[in-house]
Amino acid sequence: MQVIYTGSFRSVDGVLYRVDILSSDTSFASSQEVKFAYDTPVEIEWNEVDKLEPVQGSCLTLTLQSLKDRQFINLYSIEVGTMRADVYRNGKLYWSGQLDTELYEEPYSEKTDYDVTFSFSDFAVLDRVKWSKTGVCTIQDVIDTCIAAMGIKYNGVQKFISTKTSQYGSAINFSSLYVLNDNFYDEDGEAMTMREVLDEVLRPFALRMVQKGGYLYIFDMNAVYSDMDTEEVWWKGDDAYLGVDVVYNNVKVTFSPYADAKLVNTELEHDNVLPDKEATRKYLMDYDWDNAADGFRIVVGDQDDLPMTLANGAKYYRIDSDFSGNDEAGVIWGYKGNGKTNYSQNLLNSFVKARNNGVCTSVPIISTKPSFLGYVSYKRTSFKLKVTLDLLFDVRYNPFEDASGKNESGNWERLNDWCNVGYVPVMLYLKDASGKILYHYENSGVIDLDGYKHTAANSKWVSGAGKWGCMWLCYYDWDNRKSKTGFGGWSKNKPIIGYYRGGLPKKWKAMGDGEFIDLPPYNGGFLELHIGRGIYQFDYKREEKDIYSRARWLMYQTPTVTLVNSNGTDISLDDIEDTAWINKAAKEELTIDTILGTLGKTWSPSARGLVMDSTYKAYQTFYRAGVEDRLERLLIGTVYSQYGSRHNTLSGTVRLLPDLKIHTDASSSGKYILLSEVQNLLQDSSEITMAELSADNYEGIEFS
Repeated sequence: MQVIYTGSFRSVDGVLYRVDILSSDTSFASSQEVKFAYDTPVEIEWNEVDKLEPVQGSCLTLTLQSLKDRQFINLYSIEVGTMRADVYRNGKLYWSGQLDTELYEEPYSEKTDYDVTFSFSDFAVLDRVKWSKTGVCTIQDVIDTCIAAMGIKYNGVQKFISTKTSQYGSAINFSSLYVLNDNFYDEDGEAMTMREVLDEVLRPFALRMVQKGGYLYIFDMNAVYSDMDTEEVWWKGDDAYLGVDVVYNNVKVTFSPYADAKLVNTELEHDNVLPDKEATRKYLMDYDWDNAADGFRIVVGDQDDLPMTLANGAKYYRIDSDFSGNDEAGVIWGYKGNGKTNYSQNLLNSFVKARNNGVCTSVPIISTKPSFLGYVSYKRTSFKLKVTLDLLFDVRYNPFEDASGKNESGNWERLNDWCNVGYVPVMLYLKDASGKILYHYENSGVIDLDGYKHTAANSKWVSGAGKWGCMWLCYYDWDNRKSKTGFGGWSKNKPIIGYYRGGLPKKWKAMGDGEFIDLPPYNGGFLELHIGRGIYQFDYKREEKDIYSRARWLMYQTPTVTLVNSNGTDISLDDIEDTAWINKAAKEELTIDTILGTLGKTWSPSARGLVMDSTYKAYQTFYRAGVEDRLERLLIGTVYSQYGSRHNTLSGTVRLLPDLKIHTDASSSGKYILLSEVQNLLQDSSEITMAELSADNYEGIEFS
């Protein structure tokens, strides 16, 4: 940015102030001197907030004299971050902020020598910028990103923080605390604003951020009470008042951990798939080639904004149902028509055998986006991952209608006779935030078994990338593996088995469809599921027959990885509420909602709102003021300390308070923190409201 306007004045106490207005527009000429209004040229205001509000923003009101008609009209802008004001006090940076865009007003009936007022703010710009980061980052990354988006000038960041990760540690280091950026997006993918994100990473630690005296400060009440320098206020005039701060009856802190059991979720909305393409390929319901009625119509194509990445010839499809099937969408690899005039279809891709002589011949065709999985240590055995894939491998002309003479009844019998057990090649990776593969899962040892048992030797996580053929999803009929196929129409995979014709464990069917695997060892990270080309199958006698030349359809839907309990049942993690009495004699209640926090031992690796270390292991507790507990209960302790008993407030006009300090008063004991302030730089005065402050004290808290 370059300075386009500058001006100086001295206050009544002889302090020299300079204001520079800067622009990112290089078309401005060299900087021009400006003349300030006589009465109140510069005011800086910190709006009143309570002691636990995470951010206390401030704004600059600058009033200049327009010496000619519309002298400052070029400062109007709708683009955020293009104009900035820097205030200097005796040559040192004092305040900085961005112009409030889209607001401009000046007298229209006067031509010269009239006043024009501009507003600049520090944190307000964050309300207009959406969060855009993905993956995992540190809380320091979040803060730095927000500060950079503010676009202000500052001398540095000063911190007064008393929260620790343990009793004997030092104050928390934001560069060692990790958060998942998914937490800052809603279920529809809509991002929070940067201001909301900044609020939510500070709130659970009872922290506040403010700009003053050329610095940005991040602090909690407990730390500034004991560690920050004090300064006595000097009252000016006769407008001082004594009051009391609010006292609360009780407090409820609700933490929303944003847990979703579907870690890898690729569900497609029918209407959002290939919306600009008309489904024209027809598959008849009644097999009367002279009848124009459609069983269903299908369209195939490419699309970039869907939750899977396709390769090696795979395409998205959308089916519009008329008399058979359903309106649905997914991924298609191969299809071919009936060979009849007007209804024949070219082969999309060849139907290939995915395993030949024990070697996988597959290539990846579907890849899911990375999905977060938190680290689990002592509770690893309480959870499993369930991997499912809906597959349609079929020989019928219309796979949604019964087999008949005109709907491939002979090949349907062959499918049921030849494909009693089938397999689809997949890869399941656990990656770190940089995309490095930490582990892959292997269960290929089961295929060659004359049995079904999953052991630590044949079903396991292995470090490194692995290769195609190390993991498979398995398809068969729960009750009949002799004369029924695991394919035909839409089918879902079952726990993998080898060549086994006996009974399966009853608990398998009770757990339901899917491949159930243990959680990865040692690390959390990001799961990716990849689907490979083709299938592999054998019949009841373990013979492999050529079903591929007779196949007409190979389609995929919703490859999914779900977190479940160890018995296969669904998990649920509701919002966590902590409540406590503050002062039973008071009337008002306080509610605080957080989206970042701790769960203690009630923990889920699918929760996106947890504070983690570099291995993605969630912190269960933190330490503050002699107490170790979850963040939510420590926050209640701060509420109890600040609002559980009478705390005086003092307000009125005082001598200017240029720096952030804890204040004292000659006529009142105790320490005070500013709740609001309006600085008149010309008069060297501050109109303030300040509230009495207490150190954190957890004795006597009655949790309910």
